[in-house]
Amino acid sequence: MQKVIAGVLAILLLVVSGTTTVFAAENSEQTPSGIAYSDLEKHIEDYIDVRKETTSSVSVTVFNGTDDILSVIYGDANTKDNIRADKDTVYEWGSISKMFVWTSVMQLCEREKIDLNADVRNYLPDGFLSNLSYKEPVTMLHLMNHTAGFQETVWDVEVTDKEKIISLKDALLSTAPAQIYEPGRVVSYSNWGAALAAYTVECVSGMDYADYVRKNIFEPLGMERTAIRPDCSDNTWVESQREKTNAYYNVQGEYEDYGECRRYILLYPAGSAAGTMSDLVRFAKAFLQDSSECPLFTQPDTLAEMLSPTLNFSGTDTPRICHGLFSQRYGVSLIGHAGNTTGFSANLVIDTEGGTGIVVMTNEVGETAYNYGLVSLVYGDCKAETEFTYDDLSGIYLNSRANFKNSFTKLYSMISGLLPISKGETEGSFTAAMVGTVTQISKDACVMDDGNGLKTYLSIQRDDNGNVVALQHMTGMDFQKENLMLFVIKIIFFFLFVLSSLWMFPMLIVHGITLHKFKQTGIWKNKVYQLLAELFMVLASILIYWLILPPLMGASLAKEQVIVKCMMIIILSLAEAAVLVLGIFGSRDKKLTKKGLRQRTGLIVTRISGIVLIASVLYWRFYQFWGC
Repeated sequence: MQKVIAGVLAILLLVVSGTTTVFAAENSEQTPSGIAYSDLEKHIEDYIDVRKETTSSVSVTVFNGTDDILSVIYGDANTKDNIRADKDTVYEWGSISKMFVWTSVMQLCEREKIDLNADVRNYLPDGFLSNLSYKEPVTMLHLMNHTAGFQETVWDVEVTDKEKIISLKDALLSTAPAQIYEPGRVVSYSNWGAALAAYTVECVSGMDYADYVRKNIFEPLGMERTAIRPDCSDNTWVESQREKTNAYYNVQGEYEDYGECRRYILLYPAGSAAGTMSDLVRFAKAFLQDSSECPLFTQPDTLAEMLSPTLNFSGTDTPRICHGLFSQRYGVSLIGHAGNTTGFSANLVIDTEGGTGIVVMTNEVGETAYNYGLVSLVYGDCKAETEFTYDDLSGIYLNSRANFKNSFTKLYSMISGLLPISKGETEGSFTAAMVGTVTQISKDACVMDDGNGLKTYLSIQRDDNGNVVALQHMTGMDFQKENLMLFVIKIIFFFLFVLSSLWMFPMLIVHGITLHKFKQTGIWKNKVYQLLAELFMVLASILIYWLILPPLMGASLAKEQVIVKCMMIIILSLAEAAVLVLGIFGSRDKKLTKKGLRQRTGLIVTRISGIVLIASVLYWRFYQFWGC
């Protein structure tokens, strides 16, 4: 009878307010933030009500052990077709999918088929890892801790045509990034590294990764409404339901309907899972069970081992990563993983000490108000300490994940991976450009707040002299402090190229139009050569911008296009160099008339611009297109 009453109430709430709430039990317990379970529904509804004008849909479940405290579903899965979000709505889970990789690895570890500290090449085909730069072997633990040293791949990892989906092995080979850090030294979140771990599962188990996950995770947990392949082809029900959900961009008054927004991720173990809220909650609850009763493992201590720290923040005993799961600082310590795709955002965190957890899912790209704000609502914010000396955190920081050291991708670090932090109005407060505020809360930590729900714990890393050298993010990256003088030099050099290239565009047009005026003069040949030099530089600059701008706007690169463009840049640069070496810019007119001086000045500027182009091609290594 209670289930019938609860079902009727759920339907009435859905019709009246678009919000479905189901309580598993009435009790006097409260959340770590101090909200009684009986009042949590009202708090979440109020939280949504303030933001409903900029909400597409949000699904949230808070649970205690194996019991739901409440489940709330609000908004539209598809506004255009008037489809309300409900318990059957399928969301993309993004990087939460990696939790299946790490669970699979721990299963094989307890069967003694994988040694977390062994060279991962022991489990892979001979010669598979050809992109290593250091002698130190890459281990599975490095992959779990995101310390294998790989830079983010710049190659296409998504396709929009199902026919272009390739095997996991081929996807790894075709998108292999450079290894830019010595293993174990720097935390740099890597989708490619997680996919490599999944391929290792394939090699060790002898099963296709998706089949392995279905047999060893989905079936034991009864997850019947989850797909893991890029096109959801491993679950026809999920595939059909996914077609009913649209994705949206809905931030600060800007709104866009992305439609169905299907992107097929070739490195699919790193972020392709899709399914219902109930299935993701079912998976999350497995991590709150007694270690000896968890259906995911056969050995009584494996779950406890998986939830134990494998990496601490530098110089502290504060856990950072637990076998692939991120240890997060809120009012209490949490463990979990968030995920983002082209049109969806989700978050899963659990409090292993208190035995509770929360799962949040939205059909909005880059959503933070719910995915992180609701975590703060339930678990509170990281508490500030007193009586400590504040650090000067101001400076230019480089995101380790957006750091590129090989080929022309070095330019991406200069443009997209920077975090400038400046002093705020009060001691211990700082402003992070385009991110929000940073506030030091203890001797060794600060919190970055984007003002829209996302409050990120950052551990302060110092050198032997006590100087701040990095801010370590709680979810898989380091913000490394740059040498200000070297940074300024690189910026000046980059902007010299930008200014030179922009200058050449109008000069090419002007000199092209006025060239005929010099046909009967002694500088005719010089003007022709000048025009050619400007043409070479304009064409090379267009190709350079064509290479560096799309990735900054979220696009990826295709290897064939990169090779062609880089070769053309090299050819044009050599032609430019030939013009400079031949010294064809020197004017034969020795009379320094005002007009002649103007012509000489133009020739000198063109020469300098050509030198800047050639220097940029060499410094930014456009010739090293094979090393991306």
